[in-house]
Amino acid sequence: MKSFVKKTLGWAIVLLASTAGNASARSDEYQRLLDRFNAVATDPRLANHAPGAMDRARQSLAALKEAGRGEREAWAYVTERRIDAAQAAAEAELLETQRAQLQRENDKLQVAVAKRDAEQARAELERERMQAQIRAEEADAARRDAETARAEGEQAQQAAQAARAEADQAKRMAAAQAKAAALAKKEAELEAAVNGKPAKAKSTTPVKPAAKPTKKKPAGQ
Repeated sequence: MKSFVKKTLGWAIVLLASTAGNASARSDEYQRLLDRFNAVATDPRLANHAPGAMDRARQSLAALKEAGRGEREAWAYVTERRIDAAQAAAEAELLETQRAQLQRENDKLQVAVAKRDAEQARAELERERMQAQIRAEEADAARRDAETARAEGEQAQQAAQAARAEADQAKRMAAAQAKAAALAKKEAELEAAVNGKPAKAKSTTPVKPAAKPTKKKPAGQ
């Protein structure tokens, strides 16, 4: 493409020099078309595009320059159309190049967005996994606490039942002792009445429960 630019600039310079050296053969129409062509050929945005169309316009200019009086009008028309075509083709290629560049940039942006979205999705998944693990650990701890509280409640209930049973046993023993004392008093009064002696109350000392037998230690201990 650089060689094409140099070639184009060279042709433009040659055409300008030739027209300057041969002023008698140059018409206003030729100069106008030459200026149009040079404006397109030296435009840095368009110079590297549509080389074929540029060559055809250049050839038409050369033919117009050498054309006789009867052919000049036809070649002027052809030259102008070819310059129009070269400019349109160069602008179309430029737009296509820009479109392709924008497409590449858009593709890069899409890839970057996709990577960012994937990273965000992975991060979100990791957060959800950690939250689920924390919830599972909290549920397990709550279950253990509930089991401990239930066991402590059962122990407290058993202790309360034992205390009630012990209190009932103590009441029965007290009632039995009171009944035994009353019978002993009545027996003493009857005996005194029979013997003509004052009644002496028998001892009403509470009877202690029998001591539990002690376990014998195995021999050799």
